Amino acid sequence: MKAKIMEERRNPVLKRRELLVEVTHDEIGTPERIALKKFLATQFDEKPESLYLIKIESKTGTDRSFCNAEIYETKDLAEKILPEHIITRNLPPEERKPKKKQEVKPPEEKKEKVTKPLEEKKEKPAEKTQPKEPEKPKEAEKTKK
Repeated sequence: MKAKIMEERRNPVLKRRELLVEVTHDEIGTPERIALKKFLATQFDEKPESLYLIKIESKTGTDRSFCNAEIYETKDLAEKILPEHIITRNLPPEERKPKKKQEVKPPEEKKEKVTKPLEEKKEKPAEKTQPKEPEKPKEAEKTKK
């Protein structure tokens, strides 16, 4: 494997170096994240615990991968800043904690609902309404005058 730095930035606020690295891997597919992390750590004389691979991108049929990597001053600083899934990805498979499955609660016995008898509705007698007289058209009133 060969590594070539395409872009390097220092971020003094977050106390890290941000790298875009082109990795050439001859006759093999995209290398595993852990192997690539160890390789890059040795190339840059850094501790593997402080180097985090954010993204590895390969094109189909090529022997090159582009990696976004971040090198932090301390591991504690990285754990405060990076999302949990990135930290988990950068751990060896045997150190990763399996996701906790949601505890399945045993189905509770359904309690019978006690229903109260409905009180009989008292119906009000319908009020008597007087029918309205139809309105006469205004033209008819003018003709009468």
